[in-house]
Amino acid sequence: MRQKLKRTRGSNNHKLDERLSNGSPPLSQQNEPDSSVSEDRADRTDETPTQKIEVETFHGRLMREKSEGTTTYHSIDEDEIETFPRKEKQHEIFPQKDRKRKEKREWSRPRFKRAHFYILLLSVLLLSVSMLIWYVFSSASDIKNIEISGNELISDAEIQNRLHFDEGTKMFSADLSQARENIALLPVVENVELERNWWNTITVTVVEYRALGYVENNTDYYPVLENAQILRGYPSSPKQAPILHYFEGGEFNELVENLGKVDSEILASISEIYYRPSVNSATRVHMFMNDGQEIVADYRTIDEKMNYYPSVRNEIGDPNSGVIDFEIGSSFLPYGSKEAEEVKSGIYEAPVQAKYIEDVNQALANVKDQLIDIGGGE
Repeated sequence: MRQKLKRTRGSNNHKLDERLSNGSPPLSQQNEPDSSVSEDRADRTDETPTQKIEVETFHGRLMREKSEGTTTYHSIDEDEIETFPRKEKQHEIFPQKDRKRKEKREWSRPRFKRAHFYILLLSVLLLSVSMLIWYVFSSASDIKNIEISGNELISDAEIQNRLHFDEGTKMFSADLSQARENIALLPVVENVELERNWWNTITVTVVEYRALGYVENNTDYYPVLENAQILRGYPSSPKQAPILHYFEGGEFNELVENLGKVDSEILASISEIYYRPSVNSATRVHMFMNDGQEIVADYRTIDEKMNYYPSVRNEIGDPNSGVIDFEIGSSFLPYGSKEAEEVKSGIYEAPVQAKYIEDVNQALANVKDQLIDIGGGE
């Protein structure tokens, strides 16, 4: 049957070529149906049920006969153009199976992408855990640097001793909270912050109370802080603040409070301040300036009067020097003048040492004697 179809297809193609080359009339006038093809079609019709459907093509109207496994086309116009069998495409025979395969491919693509993402995420996680284990158990996590800043009155060594950890300690084992409490106990410390700077640095930032003056004890000078505390046990050389003499109790506290309102540059220009009470003025102070001037003032108004000192000094001019009276008004009394002598009369009659200093020295002596007794005379 296949050989018949091939011979029929070849003869039809040959006839079609002849008509096209010779310009012959339409197929309906020259060809007649091939009996062999008709017989074969009839035989197949008898053997298997067929389905006939008319379709429109560029050759004209064709009849499609569809049976099991094959499809045959033949002309239903005046002449038959071409008749041939062909196998049905798989997607036409099994459309449901083809659709399932397509859905499976479409579903497997995002699944593959998700699997790739999970593998990448797992790799990153394993790498991070490995690096963390290496950091914890190696010397890379040791503290290699402790940076201390903001301290002027207290030394780096004192702060270092209160940290309770040192270089070589593991970063994660350093107790910053306890170290912060230990440093905050110092009377000079107003605020302190500790921070871990990974991978191996600890920063300590200290904010100190400002030193507004110094008190002398024998040969040592102790800072007087703006909170009216004396930083005993931490002697330092006076700088940027005057040395205070003979002040105690309420006079001391009020003087410190008013000195905190004086500009820093003016405060640094004061060398010494003496408490010089008299019968006529119980609040009088006597100050020596670094530029050679002397000032008589009232410690209750020292913050207001001293802030005018630069302008008064410019009016006096160089090289004039003398006594500036800020106690009541504002006047300049040159050295050698009668007024200057009157102001300075009796100004040095104050006791050599104030009572509060004597009490402190006596208390320290008692503590020293007790410690000697406990230590067996050492």
